[in-house]
Amino acid sequence: MKTLLRTVALAALTTGLMANAAHAARAYVGTYTPNAAGERSSNRGEGIYLVDVDNATGAPSNVRLVAKTLSPTWMTLSKDGKFLYAVNEVDNFNPQKSGSVSAYAVNAATGALKLLNVVSSEGAIPCHITIHPSGKYALVANYTGGSFSVIRIMPDGSLGAATDVIKPGGPTNSANAVDAPPGQSPSQANRITRGHMISPDPSGQYVVGADAGRDNIFVWKLDVNTGKLQEVSVTKALAGSAPRHFGFSPDGKTLYQIGEYNIRLTTYGFAGGKLTPKGTSLSAMPTGYQGSGTASELLVSASGKNIYSANRTHNSIATFAVGAGGIASKVTTTPTEGETPRSLTIDPTGKFLYSLNQRADNVATFRFDASGVPKFTGKFLAVGAPAVMVFLP
Repeated sequence: MKTLLRTVALAALTTGLMANAAHAARAYVGTYTPNAAGERSSNRGEGIYLVDVDNATGAPSNVRLVAKTLSPTWMTLSKDGKFLYAVNEVDNFNPQKSGSVSAYAVNAATGALKLLNVVSSEGAIPCHITIHPSGKYALVANYTGGSFSVIRIMPDGSLGAATDVIKPGGPTNSANAVDAPPGQSPSQANRITRGHMISPDPSGQYVVGADAGRDNIFVWKLDVNTGKLQEVSVTKALAGSAPRHFGFSPDGKTLYQIGEYNIRLTTYGFAGGKLTPKGTSLSAMPTGYQGSGTASELLVSASGKNIYSANRTHNSIATFAVGAGGIASKVTTTPTEGETPRSLTIDPTGKFLYSLNQRADNVATFRFDASGVPKFTGKFLAVGAPAVMVFLP
């Protein structure tokens, strides 16, 4: 009888664990650490954390530190989910005042991370990283270093040497964003290139880079054999706008760009590696807003029907609807429920959106309504200075 009871209890426990596993996704959260270059010393992050995410409520929980490292403020997973790559947003990695990039092996069962190696990002303050569709290269944008780097990925998932570093030149830029909200604080004078994002287009034929310093958007082709970038086009964004993050429509024919300083969404047609403006730029702030602010993240939903941007200072999420020809229209803004949204993340199911509220030290959970507008669920997760969230496959 006792043996039977133990068997029944074990079966119940196993069933319970399986049920819990079926209702929990996992995600990594990268943070700002106290010694982040150019950031406040009170940052409370310690590195990369792993959290569980309830598939029914979207609520993240069970925070645990899985990699103690310097300011891993942007991260990406390899296509097979076996490796995680994170920039270290610092400027003192080597005598050349560079930032760095860290490579980790992912334990699929536990989510634990094993450090493989750390290499130079070939520029100070790296703030964005993606993997080229070939899987052979990591693409990195360096902010104050004013460069875009291509770093080889080795067969074991570790990082090799940089195969190319693009450092755009030209005159410095002192333009203020003339189409910004009334009262916007002046832009920094004499700006050089500020690499803020680099990513392939959906076809994988091109690589796009946003220069938030000189207001340029670059398009290159990457030679997958040599790791060299060849320039295809350069588009001048709106003066003083500081093109920051961008996203593509699912068919790759439209690119949406958010300006950090003018807080506006600009739409471009994309064909043959060239950008063509479409429609007029749209403010991500509420109608009639006056005062200062800066945009941070921009996301396009998997369906392509909605676009979301995060607005700092105002601490809100702007929702845009996409209509015929890829033209967007403003729908509404939603409070982020925390100060300084550094980035936004949509979960793999497409049901939930997360705001990484850097200065509030929390991650806020939102559920999309039928029209695609995020609604706060009432769920917070305390994480010190969160910057980016990446879901495991």
